[in-house]
Amino acid sequence: MEGTVIDDIDLDLIAALQTAPRASFDVLARVLDSSARTVARRYARLVDGGAMRVICEIEWSLLAEGLPATVWIGTEPGRAPEVAHALAARADTPFVSLASGAADVFCMLHGATRADTTRALTTELPAVPGIRTLRTEWILRRLTSTASWRLPRLTSGQISALTGQNAGRPAAHPRDTPLSGLERDTVAVLRNDARMPFSTLARTLGITESRARRTVAALLESGLLRPRVEVDPRDIGYAVEAVLSIGCRPGAVKRLTASLADHPATRFLALTAAASVFTYGGVFRDEEHLADFLTGGFEGSEEVTSLECSLQLEVLKRYWTARP
Repeated sequence: MEGTVIDDIDLDLIAALQTAPRASFDVLARVLDSSARTVARRYARLVDGGAMRVICEIEWSLLAEGLPATVWIGTEPGRAPEVAHALAARADTPFVSLASGAADVFCMLHGATRADTTRALTTELPAVPGIRTLRTEWILRRLTSTASWRLPRLTSGQISALTGQNAGRPAAHPRDTPLSGLERDTVAVLRNDARMPFSTLARTLGITESRARRTVAALLESGLLRPRVEVDPRDIGYAVEAVLSIGCRPGAVKRLTASLADHPATRFLALTAAASVFTYGGVFRDEEHLADFLTGGFEGSEEVTSLECSLQLEVLKRYWTARP
């Protein structure tokens, strides 16, 4: 993000949108003690300047078959940027970053089918020039998503006022029946603009506004769509982003899941088919904040048996979209 300065008023708006991504400007204005015109102007400035997007996070079962894998990549000296850009150009990578620590490049890979993912990991990625080592950890279950992370700026009263404003929720289980044609079209349209007005959505899809409302409401209620604010953590005061591999005893998994999922630094948490048990993504104000976390800064930390940390030096791709 260049050229757009984010101030405290903007941060309050981002926090409100994280709680209620589809809330109207009138509702946001009342909660933030502002005017709808001011809120709309601030929102447009952030979006037009590339500082923020409000997108729809889509349930994994709708995007591809099976679950994704995290890949920790060691590169030949000096070739990490080249490798990262090559991976970011792939259609099957939701996330790619230059890293320091356990890997030179970190990415998530999610092919359209299980066979596609397997082929990418066993054949295609090893053939990428500059890659020296690969360590793959298959994700078994997503325990929390980035859509759940919040800036700690709103009061309990403000949060209560925004509750129920079509924020969406994680799906309890994968959907057994395929999406209808209308649902697929709705998902495709809202994926990059979760705040699209129902009237615009109806015109785009060639349906009535009432039908557009019903379709979106059903997708949000099912958890298949989760509107979320997409913003670079560095732009809003979190200078350090890290991905951790965390190991623990089997009997401690449930306790650590609850503790880590509720921690204010947590943006992503998944159960993995690896010795590390958890893949954890978090954001921190600075290195001291991260150091506090790593040295017992969460409940149940005494249960941890192993821990690897990779600092995210530069994120090239986030939620399937290459960053400028």
